[in-house]
Amino acid sequence: MEGGAFRVFALSLYLVLSWGAHATRAYSLAGKRVLVTGASGGIGKGIALELGRQGCEVLIHYHVREKGAAETRDEILASGGSCAGITQCDFRQSSNIHDLFRYVDQLWPEGFDILVNNAGIVTKLALEDDDDEGLVAWHETMAVNLHAPRLLSHLALHRMKQRDEGGVILMVSSIHSEKSNEYVGAYAVSKAGWDALTRAMALEYAQHNVRVNSINPGVVPVERTAEAFADPSNVQAWADRIPLGKLGTVEHVAQACLPLLTNDWITGAIWQVDGGMMARSNMPTRPRPLKFGGIC
Repeated sequence: MEGGAFRVFALSLYLVLSWGAHATRAYSLAGKRVLVTGASGGIGKGIALELGRQGCEVLIHYHVREKGAAETRDEILASGGSCAGITQCDFRQSSNIHDLFRYVDQLWPEGFDILVNNAGIVTKLALEDDDDEGLVAWHETMAVNLHAPRLLSHLALHRMKQRDEGGVILMVSSIHSEKSNEYVGAYAVSKAGWDALTRAMALEYAQHNVRVNSINPGVVPVERTAEAFADPSNVQAWADRIPLGKLGTVEHVAQACLPLLTNDWITGAIWQVDGGMMARSNMPTRPRPLKFGGIC
């Protein structure tokens, strides 16, 4: 091969190999330190278990259900995963969140890698109600579902940005952020705020190599809804509204989180995991046309 041709070949090979190395680069989860809020049951527990299986060291947060948090810990350890422990915190008060991070600093003085903002509450109230009970429920919903994840993310950022590898913040929102139903208005508003917060943080945190994404689950039975979904007619009624014809599981959601955590070029993403539910309008299902063209 002539000298000039060889140099062109060598340069081309270098570009291909260097591009390929960059294109396939992934954020490995093995050994990563993760704080999962609201991990005593439901989707939070499912995510904690999946991250434990992926080799992460998981710190489990709970508010009330200490037994559930202990069960999550035991299941992580039984699967061969690593659990840093369990910790309690009431997110209705900001001072408690600062206390939580003082504990995290003691546990992981070298910092941590991933924050999963999953904890939240669902309050059912009519927006027209302006009595004391309704106002308290509204403010508590915003405190736990919106202000708390913003503060948690802020405190996590200040630790992650000190490290060359940065970090990842995952928000667990809901399809209620886009479409909802009656009497869960406070919850829907808070989740819409999560989506906006995800995009805003993704833009501002990118300079620190901290990625922020959101996973928005659809209809997924958890402990809180066990009684409702014990009725087969309720299960079928919801399944009929889902194009894939079935309800989701916490495992569906947990596994969908992995690309958002590991792909180092995804930030500001909001992924719906809902069996196609949000893709369908509120119109009745139409039969397949017999031929192309014309009016269906």
